[in-house]
Amino acid sequence: MNRHSYDPERASALLPLLRSITGEIRERMEAVDLLERELQGLGRARHERERRGEIEAELAVQRRELRVARRELERLGCQLDEDHPLRVLIPGVGGTLDRGFAWSPLDERLESVALLSR
Repeated sequence: MNRHSYDPERASALLPLLRSITGEIRERMEAVDLLERELQGLGRARHERERRGEIEAELAVQRRELRVARRELERLGCQLDEDHPLRVLIPGVGGTLDRGFAWSPLDERLESVALLSR
């Protein structure tokens, strides 16, 4: 397995790419939520059944693209923080997340994971 490790300078250099990937993830998540709500509101009339098929197809596309964006993070050795939506965990020296960094498009600062857990 290829382990990624980043020092503060290399982690900071990732930020433009992470900004792009998390923007894509946010947009896809919003689209999935909107489509799911629309799907729930449909009845059984013929024109609504046709629309249901269109929505289900679009949902499949959005979910696939969401998986692609998440895999892109994984290829960088990063992952989304399960506790904080869109916060990205970046492995630090040695390739471990607990010695790494966290970044969120909401606050735009690169932070040490060790400092977050205090």
